[in-house]
Amino acid sequence: MVCITDANIWIDLNVAHLIQRVFELEVTWAVPDIVLDELNTVDAGWLLELGVEPRTLSPEQVERTYALAEQYRRPSEADLAALVLAFDEAALLVTGDGALREAAAELHVAVHGILWLLDRLVEEAIIQPPMAADGLQRMLDEGARLPRAEVEARLRRWRV
Repeated sequence: MVCITDANIWIDLNVAHLIQRVFELEVTWAVPDIVLDELNTVDAGWLLELGVEPRTLSPEQVERTYALAEQYRRPSEADLAALVLAFDEAALLVTGDGALREAAAELHVAVHGILWLLDRLVEEAIIQPPMAADGLQRMLDEGARLPRAEVEARLRRWRV
């Protein structure tokens, strides 16, 4: 499976101390190269070393990104570039950005967020539930805005 990400997923994973663990999933991680420029709290070079594949948009994809920016005002152009790539590659878009998730749904692009990613790490026994709970709590402590009921259910389940 190919997962195209925006910057906020890597920022959240960094806060949770789980970046290296996601590379144990059977996933190809890819980002538009312009997303790498947005990563001010995560070392983009380190992500590339771990296996993130940068993607350069074609001129046609850049035009479509600009067209989407006219239609969807809230996501950044870098985020919309991730959406264009996910659409073109029939890949999964992984983002925590609500506006980008809405745009993806309207364009029929499969989309998931950080909670789905934590679930996968636990389900595949890459991390133990308490580690997922600790990572999620660190994200919340740093101001992550996540669906309250879903977060509380996971924290109860994972804090065994």
